[in-house]
Amino acid sequence: MSYREKECPTCGVKHRKRGPYCSRSCGNRRKWTKEQKEVFGKKKREYLYNTDKGEVERWQLHAKEEDEPIPPIQRQEPEFGQFVEDGDIWEEV
Repeated sequence: MSYREKECPTCGVKHRKRGPYCSRSCGNRRKWTKEQKEVFGKKKREYLYNTDKGEVERWQLHAKEEDEPIPPIQRQEPEFGQFVEDGDIWEEV
């Protein structure tokens, strides 16, 4: 059984498959309206500010782990009877 040739509304590829889309990934794409986005945002804010799990998630979103600063290297001068070779301090006996 062969289907008629049609164009995928998402990517524009011509295909002979069943249904309007050329693949599952094209069929799973959606365009959200401004009203839908506002509803999603409202529900997300309610979750983040009114539930214990949301509070933890909000805290994790804003917690920034900063790396520990690297202390500056302090230059050590050899004392009397010492010398430096290959980066090591040696003592003369």
